[in-house]
Amino acid sequence: MVPSCYVHIPFCDSICSYCDFVRIQKNEKFFSAWKDTLIKEIQEYKICDLHTLYFGGGTPSLLDVYDFKQIRNCFPSSIDEFTVECNPESLNDEKLKAYEDLGVNRISLGVQSFKDEILQVCNRRHTALQAISVIEKIKKSSIQTFSIDLIFGFPNQTMEDVKNDISMFLSLDIPHLSIYSLQIEENSVFGKKGIKPIDSDLEADMFEYITKTLEAAGYIHYEISSFCKPGHHSRHNLAYWQDQDFYGIGCGASGRLNGIRYDNTSSLKEYCSFGPCPTYISETLEERSMDAIMMALRTRFGLNISSWNARYQLDFKTKYANVLNTYRSYFEYGDDRIYLNDAGLEILNTILVDFMMIE
Repeated sequence: MVPSCYVHIPFCDSICSYCDFVRIQKNEKFFSAWKDTLIKEIQEYKICDLHTLYFGGGTPSLLDVYDFKQIRNCFPSSIDEFTVECNPESLNDEKLKAYEDLGVNRISLGVQSFKDEILQVCNRRHTALQAISVIEKIKKSSIQTFSIDLIFGFPNQTMEDVKNDISMFLSLDIPHLSIYSLQIEENSVFGKKGIKPIDSDLEADMFEYITKTLEAAGYIHYEISSFCKPGHHSRHNLAYWQDQDFYGIGCGASGRLNGIRYDNTSSLKEYCSFGPCPTYISETLEERSMDAIMMALRTRFGLNISSWNARYQLDFKTKYANVLNTYRSYFEYGDDRIYLNDAGLEILNTILVDFMMIE
């Protein structure tokens, strides 16, 4: 059984300045054909059991209730964790009630900042007050958990701005935070304008402040970009981090079946005319084993050594003895798992480079 499914909803009302995901401004000319193709793709998988379902994008909350219900009803009625990504300006009372009725039990809300000037630079359509208002509505609903996204490292953003964002997050008593350092992607608006990343030392100071402040407030830093109150981690994302297969459905979606990763076409025209047209990613068993290490070490759950050994027919501790010895003060062990402590997570990329150098 494949435990998880990601559905990509590629439409947005506007294009954020930092975004390089597959996203298209909503176009009624293609929408009906897109929806029909998406439903056909879902039905062809004949999914009868599923632990986690994730509607991402794009902006899934742009879908009206009728269209959302049609797509949702292609999946099993009982799902342990059903997450929908939303933007504050497109999540209204009608949609929130429909999500409750249709079994959504987790929302991921794209806030990005609580400072209006930064939101404007990013071409976001909501204000800080709108985001706070929607957060309060979610808290009053029956949806069991929710997360917000924040970004740090924007052009001209100060440490004081970051402190204010984290202070507002804590005051709102939100169970989960995904927080990312701004990456200037070549095909984003920022990239095309030649915007430069902030000073790397300031970025590191920001992340250190974020980590220490949230952990002091009782949040678990369970993945390099993710913090949660106990019991509120993202079960869907664990499928990616713990080397599991997952369906990737829709224009621009990625998935993994039988250990083989694939990318659906990112062309909406091609998708509507010919279906998902997946491109399969050729990897050796050794490359797949390295992918598993890279993903697992991002998390506090770490790598299950016995499972990795059995799947890839290797002995982890023997093969990587030199790396484990070099960075021994950064690793922790427990329950047949290996994971990085806080200091290790700070130099994760350096450690992974050394893993990749082992043949």
